[in-house]
Amino acid sequence: GVLSQVVEGLDSILRMPYGCFEQTSSTTYPNVLVLDYLRSTNQAAPEAEMKAEEYINLGYQRLTTFEVQSSGGFSLFGEDPADRMLTAYGLQEFSDMSRVHAVDPALLRRAADWLASQQSGDGSWENDQGLVHENTWSSLGNDRLPVTAYITWSLIDAGFGSESAAQRGLDYVREFQSQADDPYVA
Repeated sequence: GVLSQVVEGLDSILRMPYGCFEQTSSTTYPNVLVLDYLRSTNQAAPEAEMKAEEYINLGYQRLTTFEVQSSGGFSLFGEDPADRMLTAYGLQEFSDMSRVHAVDPALLRRAADWLASQQSGDGSWENDQGLVHENTWSSLGNDRLPVTAYITWSLIDAGFGSESAAQRGLDYVREFQSQADDPYVA
């Protein structure tokens, strides 16, 4: 029936993790979402669940190798400098992953603390410079606004919303949201 087709379709989404931080995330995060869906809807799909669990475990192990040991943030290859946007994305992924797989709470704490340490005095975060995000929002008048909104969302989504960094980020976004002339930022 339809349900078995959905489960088969979900099984075909599952992928073995590989590559750098972004590639590993791109294969691991869908595995997390599939397993979370199967469990939250009580769908009986033991083979798909076992495959997802195996791939999530491998993905988790790989993703932890991209933590920059000197800082607590994450980078493409685990080397300095850590990247704010990748760290925020990783924080969300690890937080979501914790619903279906054991995640070290200290890892989440280090990522949140590192993001907080990168925050400017006005509550914003600066756009990353380098391989990944340098030109992402360079045409915007306030390129800190989308970065701050994303990092603030990540902190809140991962359970750090009541902490100072998230609250200051929210204040910044509220103050400058009228400058958002790009649909992505708004």
